[in-house]
Amino acid sequence: MDFDFYTAGKIVFGCGRRKEIGREAARLGAHKVLIVAGRSQKEAAAQIARDCAAEGVGVSFCLCAGGEPTVTSVDESAAVARETGADCLIGIGGGSCIDTAKAAAALAVNGGSVREYLEGVGTGRRITAVPLPFIAVPTTSGTGAEVTKNAVVMSREENFKKSFRDERMLARVALVDPELTVGVPKAVTASTGMDAVTQLIESYISAKARPMTDALSLYALKGAPDALRRSYDDGTDLEARTAMARCSLFSGIALANSGLGAAHGVAAGLGALYGVPHGVACAMLLPHTMRYNLRAGGTKLADVGRTLTGRTFGSDAAAAAAGADCIAELSAYLSIPSSLSDVGVREEDLPSLAKASLGSSMKGNPVPMDESAVLAFLRSIYA
Repeated sequence: MDFDFYTAGKIVFGCGRRKEIGREAARLGAHKVLIVAGRSQKEAAAQIARDCAAEGVGVSFCLCAGGEPTVTSVDESAAVARETGADCLIGIGGGSCIDTAKAAAALAVNGGSVREYLEGVGTGRRITAVPLPFIAVPTTSGTGAEVTKNAVVMSREENFKKSFRDERMLARVALVDPELTVGVPKAVTASTGMDAVTQLIESYISAKARPMTDALSLYALKGAPDALRRSYDDGTDLEARTAMARCSLFSGIALANSGLGAAHGVAAGLGALYGVPHGVACAMLLPHTMRYNLRAGGTKLADVGRTLTGRTFGSDAAAAAAGADCIAELSAYLSIPSSLSDVGVREEDLPSLAKASLGSSMKGNPVPMDESAVLAFLRSIYA
């Protein structure tokens, strides 16, 4: 089997390793960095600024607005990078903040609006200049955005959630310090953690799956339910937080190389049309898409079931069903909504949701799904 493999230029993982960010920026040749930070990360961003200054690197700041990146917020961040003369960007925060910094690093030297570059809705414009060096510092364990080659950008006005994608957008350094996730609230721990779990499963069963990502996915998936429950119950459990940071990192590597599936496809539609948090949407949909994808053959889904439960089964079908049940039980434990109606979707909205769900994630689903198939699927699970 031929395949390519992409990930960040360097991965730095471990508790306390955030202290090395200034050194990494200097190693990249930075003279002035723009720190793109979430509003809850002011203290961590200030410490990064001090560490950069100690290495002779100047600093400017740009605060991320709440919610997922929008065309406006990305364009504005790129403008700040140009105005401040930044030659390196550091994104610290959740996946939305990291994606904002990632997109801004590319847009700052390529010009135009990010909308022009978005898959499916843009003008087909491609980046030509190499993006500014970018360092990703996640503070949640879920999206894996620190090691992906795309930034997800949305517009509520135009009802889309699409990717700006290029392999040159990968972070030069992905620095993952599990200590930065200790203060994350329970609801965010739950939704981001389920996003990571969904990414591990969907990339493993993807039609574009690769041997290297298969190994990473199953390795990280083992014990993930226990680690997520523990992180949810006790946010200061550093062992559990470290395990979830590793799950998130590996899930990002996996999805960047093997793609995703229907849970992420429909989740994008739910985010664009209804503002449903991404991880919540993925968790709600995942048991249903796992069962739906059994029609493609259950061997890999059986692997998932055995890995999640740590049990043996008499058949692949039984193992696959147990895996879907495990995910449903985990989501219930984390107080995640269980149905489309719970998040405000009306039955008459399903055709619009189906149309909004046909993004790039759908291309990896083991069972090919066009708009009519997605609509039939949504009607079959609507409650």
